[in-house]
Amino acid sequence: MKKLLVGCLVILVLGGIVVAVGSYILYRAASPLIQDARNYYEGMSQLPEIERQIENTSAHTPPASGELTEDQVERFVRVQQHMRKSLGQRMTAIEEKYKHLKANSDSNVQVGITDLLSGLRDITNIYVDARRYQVEALNAERFSQEEYSWVRDRMFQAAGMEVGSRIDVEKLEEAVRRGTGIEDIRADRLPRPNVPARNRELVKPYLDRMDEWIPFVFFGL
Repeated sequence: MKKLLVGCLVILVLGGIVVAVGSYILYRAASPLIQDARNYYEGMSQLPEIERQIENTSAHTPPASGELTEDQVERFVRVQQHMRKSLGQRMTAIEEKYKHLKANSDSNVQVGITDLLSGLRDITNIYVDARRYQVEALNAERFSQEEYSWVRDRMFQAAGMEVGSRIDVEKLEEAVRRGTGIEDIRADRLPRPNVPARNRELVKPYLDRMDEWIPFVFFGL
């Protein structure tokens, strides 16, 4: 019996060592990504103050039908136009970074987290300005962040355009704060079935322009 207990104890100790070593290896593997994310957020230290300027902070309750309104679509379009116009020539940097990241993946493979963070880091200053212009437009169009995000997702869903590897900025911020979870910063993919016919009808006039807006969505704007 004593030998059995000693044997079990040895197994438990060895198991603990294996778990500890495995955890350390995983931590070391994730640390560079977390540091990249921290560096990115340090470069975007103005964001919290910019986001506090959103005037409409009310919760948004989507309709059970999932249908957009004409007013919501028109307001969303004006937000996109304001961001592009305000960025001017600098919009090219966002578009080129988006195209570069997309070129490094195929339709069945998501862009790697390391590449995503690197892409964000490279356009940090432009991203901060884009977010500032977006908040200006949200206020001008009476959007809360919740309503805007809902309308944006319904617009691209109705257009049949899936933006792969899209970043969820809130998830990224939480991963940086906790120092873990960086591998889960992508936004959830939206299912395409059962898109209301009304949404397709409202989005149809803007289909030729939506390709221009994808870089914003890809980077979480």
